[in-house]
Amino acid sequence: MGNTCRSPMAKVIMEQKLKVVKLLDKFEIDSAAYGIPTLNRASKEAREAIKIKYGQDLLASHQPRRITPELMQWADIILVMTTGTKAGLPQNKTFTLKEFAGGSGDISDPYGQGVAVYLQVADEIAAAMDRIITKIPIV
Repeated sequence: MGNTCRSPMAKVIMEQKLKVVKLLDKFEIDSAAYGIPTLNRASKEAREAIKIKYGQDLLASHQPRRITPELMQWADIILVMTTGTKAGLPQNKTFTLKEFAGGSGDISDPYGQGVAVYLQVADEIAAAMDRIITKIPIV
């Protein structure tokens, strides 16, 4: 919703996973708020969780921003964290992250909780990303 927790973590996680399978140069990944950004950077807990997972603060330069009509048009696929945030987005290319990965349900919102909860959410996102990557045709 505010582009400070789940979405920026998901962007970084997918980029890291694509880098491992040498497909990062084939994709452009972005992150934006469905609502109005609540902070002027990624939350400190999100930054710490990513730092623990990947050994560096890959969210240090993240600047929250709101989704725009131009960004919606640019995107081939829009992945959201909850079913509720699909409302108002292009139906033909908007999916929850878990739905696109072949599952169901929402990614829980860790906002306002500790780093341990953020790590759990990052693992939940990473698991969905692993399933998505197995569906990407290797060119």
